[in-house]
Amino acid sequence: MTEIERSARLLVVDDDDVTRMLACAALEEAGFQVAEAADGEAGLTRFGEFHPDLILLDVLMPGIDGFETCRRLRQQGVRVPVIMLTGLEDTASIELAYDSGATDFIPKPINWTLLRHRVRYALRAADAVDSLLRSERNLSAAQEIARIGSWEWDLSTDRFHRSDNYCALFGEDATSFGKGLSALIERVHPGDRERVCKSLDSVCDGQRYALEYRILRADGQVCTAHEMAVPLSDANGRVVQVQGTLQDISDRVAAEQRIRQLAYFDDLTGLPNRVHFREALQSALLREQARGGHCAVVLINVDRFKRINETLGQDAADRVLQVLALRLGAGHAGTTEDGVAPDRLDAPRMARINADNFALFVEGASGRAAVEAEVQSLLSRAGSAVHMDGQTLNVSFSAGLAFYPKHGDTADTLLKSAEMALGALRRLGEHDAIQCYTEQMKVDAMSRLSMESALREAIDKDQFVLVYQPKVDADRGRIVGGEALVRWHHPTEGVIGPVAFIPLLEEMGLIGHLGQWVLNQACDDLSRWRAAGVPVVPIAVNLSAIQFGRQDLLDSIRDTLDAHEVGADMIELEVTESALMRDTHATAEVLHGLHGLGLSLAVDDFGTGYSSLAYLKRFAVDTLKIDRSFVQDCDGGNHDPAIVRAIIAMARSLGMGLVAEGVETEAQARVLQAHGCPVMQGYLFARPMSEVDFRTALRDGLPGADRFRRAAE
Repeated sequence: MTEIERSARLLVVDDDDVTRMLACAALEEAGFQVAEAADGEAGLTRFGEFHPDLILLDVLMPGIDGFETCRRLRQQGVRVPVIMLTGLEDTASIELAYDSGATDFIPKPINWTLLRHRVRYALRAADAVDSLLRSERNLSAAQEIARIGSWEWDLSTDRFHRSDNYCALFGEDATSFGKGLSALIERVHPGDRERVCKSLDSVCDGQRYALEYRILRADGQVCTAHEMAVPLSDANGRVVQVQGTLQDISDRVAAEQRIRQLAYFDDLTGLPNRVHFREALQSALLREQARGGHCAVVLINVDRFKRINETLGQDAADRVLQVLALRLGAGHAGTTEDGVAPDRLDAPRMARINADNFALFVEGASGRAAVEAEVQSLLSRAGSAVHMDGQTLNVSFSAGLAFYPKHGDTADTLLKSAEMALGALRRLGEHDAIQCYTEQMKVDAMSRLSMESALREAIDKDQFVLVYQPKVDADRGRIVGGEALVRWHHPTEGVIGPVAFIPLLEEMGLIGHLGQWVLNQACDDLSRWRAAGVPVVPIAVNLSAIQFGRQDLLDSIRDTLDAHEVGADMIELEVTESALMRDTHATAEVLHGLHGLGLSLAVDDFGTGYSSLAYLKRFAVDTLKIDRSFVQDCDGGNHDPAIVRAIIAMARSLGMGLVAEGVETEAQARVLQAHGCPVMQGYLFARPMSEVDFRTALRDGLPGADRFRRAAE
């Protein structure tokens, strides 16, 4: 006996007490739980109380007979097996029993052994039916959740059967959906109908298929479906039926499109990103290779975009980028004949490949001059003023060019070549310009890479040394100060001057580290000179723009001075005009803090920047260093003497000190001295010297420094 049989509950309904008693006894002996009722009304009531798994129901009973009792049970939705007990064996009675909803019937007199077996089989059959119904419900629910519908196409009758879920995918119910295969074809998107019809033809020829196509739903929406179909053949191999499934994959397609959007397009501007651009460029190169053509890659940079970001903030800078992206994209959209931007991955459109860099490629490039003219026209159109938050921003672009196949035969090499060309413009400080790649740039890049590695090693292994160039007061003929200059003692190249490595250290972000080392070393030398009884003079230390802009500058300088017990009056800081003018408000605060520490500040290379008299007064600068470009020709007949005289007069009126740089001839020195600038620095008096030699010069004096003092006397 199965588990369902052991726990089965049976209800016996019969007006004959003897039959009812014998039936209950036989069934209880077989292990069933049994309840009983004497007529149809009592049976209906007892069913609601006992909830049996099977009912034995007599046909002929007073009140409502067995047929009516069974009919009422079925009307209430009862699905349990009902076995009719009847002495009627005519065909009409049997048909009436089944019409009333009976599962089986047993004639009287009853064979009790046979009854037990008939009950068991009826229970098993009912359980099998329930399992099948549950499976169908579960399958239907799973298909509904997965939005899958099924269909069958009988080729012999041309009848097309579809499930309720199938109809629901089209926004219809089974009663309103049109009959036949033609109703399906009408709901297929016109752009996909030909493919669907070809697939249906192929399945009739015995070929299974799987395809995706768009459906026009009854509510007007368009969804994407995935359909699979298999042919079924008869014994002769002739296809007689086709079975298929249809699944709504609109969500999956939308997710894939979103993933593609994230993977291939820039989220801020909507333009293709670097990945998209690279793949599109590679496809273009394959086309050009096949036809023996040329292709140009253009990398575009927004000049001084960092300044916009720092001044207006990231949100405003992002909006500026969006405006520029629209201008650049509109200028080179790569649209189709109907004016719509193509959705092909290899579409030649403008791309944003990183923060402030855009890129495009030109297939079939006819020559460098033509490409440069096209790029210049594009950048001119896109470079008009941008109005943002009540401000007018003047923007310009720089571009690096590379050509296939001359400068590379892959997308990566061409992009790298264009980046090198653009980098060359940046290092030269040029803006609003176009630069084409040259092979020398690759050589320079390899050299720079090698130098970067060597510089990191130089910092780790302490390969830098300080040299000092004296500042001489010509009127008094003595050293009144010195400038600390850094040199790199390369293990194989020898001594390397700062011009060769300072710009690279700034790009690498290591200039602050070296600047702190210079200040620390200068203070250490001052401390040792003083301890040795050497007469010390103030030492000038150069500050890079990066150091000058650091918030911990004052604390760092204070800590260094305290560590070496060096007075603030012994250190003079030199900053270029451009560093002072980057942020005038912040500069005023920094200078106030430096003066609070007792430090003095000199403006290096004065006259080459763009500072104004008003800012010099506001900043309260201590010393101006006249740039060597003015000093070198101050004894000639051009305008430089006038410029030097103007600088000297301005410094005197503001109460500032003066130092003339790059003095190399006696004539230059006498002109400077005659116009009131006695403090000089240059090869006429001394080249930069080692710490030992400078210490000796401080102690013993600098030979020849007094020549102008005696002449003045």
